[in-house]
Amino acid sequence: SLVKFLAPANDLQGYWDPYPIDMEFRPPCAVLSTIGISKPGKLEGQKSTARECSTHLHQLHVCLPSTRQKTRLLYRMSLDFAPILKHIPFMRYLWRHFAEKVLNEDLRLVLGQQERMINGANVWNLPVSYDKLGVRYRLWRDSVEQG
Repeated sequence: SLVKFLAPANDLQGYWDPYPIDMEFRPPCAVLSTIGISKPGKLEGQKSTARECSTHLHQLHVCLPSTRQKTRLLYRMSLDFAPILKHIPFMRYLWRHFAEKVLNEDLRLVLGQQERMINGANVWNLPVSYDKLGVRYRLWRDSVEQG
């Protein structure tokens, strides 16, 4: 299905349409996402933003450059419902499994982008909808540096 990332003009936050997933870029290196959930593992209907949902999965990505070609990614997930889950034995391992699946889905894309950057490509020449927040930040940063 076709998914769009919508972001108000001049803002570093937006949401996925038609899914209730809100995202926010916090310069210089953090991305917060809030996913509206109605039941564990299911997105809540066709709501346009996660704020309209009653329960959420929260994700935090922090990218910390460590060398010219390496970045350390810190990733955390949390729920704002079902507090009983933290008392279930081995739940921590199940969460780690889910986190690794999420991160490994993106790893191939990141590695391909890194290879193109190393070879001199400007990876921002052909941005896709998902890149809106990063592009806006770079435009803002460049205007601050020049003026």
